Formats: sequence, C-alpha cells, structure tokens
Amino acid sequence: MVEREISEFEMIAGTRAVLGLLDGKWTVEVLYLLASGKRRYSEIYYEVGEISKKMLTRTLRQLELHGLVQRTVYPEVPPRVEYALTQRGWSITGPLMGMYEWAAEHLDDAPEQLAA
Repeated sequence: MVEREISEFEMIAGTRAVLGLLDGKWTVEVLYLLASGKRRYSEIYYEVGEISKKMLTRTLRQLELHGLVQRTVYPEVPPRVEYALTQRGWSITGPLMGMYEWAAEHLDDAPEQLAA
C-alpha cells in the first residue's frame, strides 16, 4: 500500500476537528476523570465540581455521540448507569497529557492563562 502525503490543509482540518471534540467547557474535566475508571453519573457530578446537571448531561451525550464515552445501563431496580472511556476515548488521553505537559512547561510565567 502506497502512503500518500498529507496536505497542510488536511493537517489543519484534522487538528481543528480534534479541537472541536474537546471545545466544551467541561469536556476535558470529564475525560480526565473517566481516565481513572468507570463512574456513575452522580460520581461524575460531584467530582467534576461546579457543573450543572443539565451541562453534565449535555457533555456526556456529546462525548458518547463522538464515540469517546460509553454509557452502560444495567437492568436493575433502580437502574444503574455507568460511564467509561471507549477505546477511542482512551486514545485521546495521550495527546491531552501532552497538552498538559506543554502548558506546564510554557505557561509557568502566566498562571492566569492556565486558569482561563
């Protein structure tokens, strides 16, 4: 199989697509939390912090829609629902850690940028 060269336009479009997946205000927080294991909705809600239930639901649905998070409903009474990273979700944790490391290295002199 012959590999073709990727154009600058394709690189830019791909990068923008990835950033689009992560652009929600709470997306990165939820992904980092789920990287440490499965969580129930209430656990995510209390561990993420100052997020509304409506926004958490929206964030989880978007992550599920993009194939980064899997929602599992167990047939129990009351129903138990757990959220976990999919294989695709796990694959983005490396680049997220790289972005964190870059920020820690390059934004030390501007802590307000880290908080933004």
